[in-house]
Amino acid sequence: MSKASTRQRPLRPTGAARRRAEAQRHKRNRLLAGGSIAVVLALVALVIALHVTSSGSSSASGSSGSSAVSLPVGTTAPNGAITTLAGKSETVAALRGKPTLIWFVTTWCSSCQAGTQAMAQNVATLAADGVRVVEVENYADLGQSGPAMGTFAKTLAGSAFTNPDWTFGEASSTLTHTYNPKAYLDIYYLINAKGKITYVNSSPGSTMPQLLGAAKALA
Repeated sequence: MSKASTRQRPLRPTGAARRRAEAQRHKRNRLLAGGSIAVVLALVALVIALHVTSSGSSSASGSSGSSAVSLPVGTTAPNGAITTLAGKSETVAALRGKPTLIWFVTTWCSSCQAGTQAMAQNVATLAADGVRVVEVENYADLGQSGPAMGTFAKTLAGSAFTNPDWTFGEASSTLTHTYNPKAYLDIYYLINAKGKITYVNSSPGSTMPQLLGAAKALA
């Protein structure tokens, strides 16, 4: 008898053993599939959470009366101190009697720079509707280093810098915290002649049409 014929052939599993192995294989596959689905769902939940967080904290845009800001539409604009570039002390209360746009900016913010250039093209239109613009630097530029407010204003406003209906200045710490507690880089409030807030938004470089419409409604 040859060596090949004397080798023991591997034992074949019985029918019961095959069924048990098949059941175990299906069980492993179900566990792996369930784990994969759980990972996918966890990733989806993480993406949604990050999107909601970033959407809620990045900007005040479109917040006319939104809870995203502490001073909603319809409330009286709180008083506070402003120092103009001419060195004059001003208060929000003293601005009553004429519709006013009070706009808080940071001088190192690109949307603030673009917005100031856009405002230079539209300040006369706002003035025609009886609205003056008061653009103030957030206190200490929100802790970052940027151009001085005077340099920022003269450079970006151009010839409109001397427009009597456009005042530039710096907000006090208290005024900044009151109107901008979430430290937005760029936020503005439209206030009517009686001192009531009528519209809130940010980035006039991209929201100027809405702002002009809100100002027209006050005329």
